[in-house]
Amino acid sequence: MMILIAFFSITKDYSFGKVKRLVKGHTETVADEIKNTVNGDLYRINKVEATVKENEIIPWEINNFDRYGIIYLGFPIYYHTMPDAVKEFIQKYNFSGKTIIPLTTHSGSGLGRSVGEIQTMCPDATILDGLAVGSAEVKFAKEKIQKWSIESLDKAKGEKS
Repeated sequence: MMILIAFFSITKDYSFGKVKRLVKGHTETVADEIKNTVNGDLYRINKVEATVKENEIIPWEINNFDRYGIIYLGFPIYYHTMPDAVKEFIQKYNFSGKTIIPLTTHSGSGLGRSVGEIQTMCPDATILDGLAVGSAEVKFAKEKIQKWSIESLDKAKGEKS
């Protein structure tokens, strides 16, 4: 069963009323750690920001989306919800029968309303408990992310068997 780590990440940090430019967005940092832990395919949802990474252009289309059974879905929380680009991504593909594992980065909102929104948009998918990582915590959360990634993958595989 193939694993997809789809994420939307921004390269600006709006924490604590200050805006600063980031080399790598918070959600991308978490997504990279998940990839390193569970060895899935990484896909950047962003369609406005540059999508060139390591000289490889990441396409907007995902070929053979059907092959993915487990999808880690990462994004920053905006006003207690997910960005529109993530909603568009969910609407674009068929998530029926898939297991979705949400993860968010935030400045105080946790998972916000996102889990309920994903359940509404993907009624035929299994939605597992998500992970919320505070923006200020991202740099120090490697072990937490690794532990959660492994536990959620084990649970997802149990759901599929």
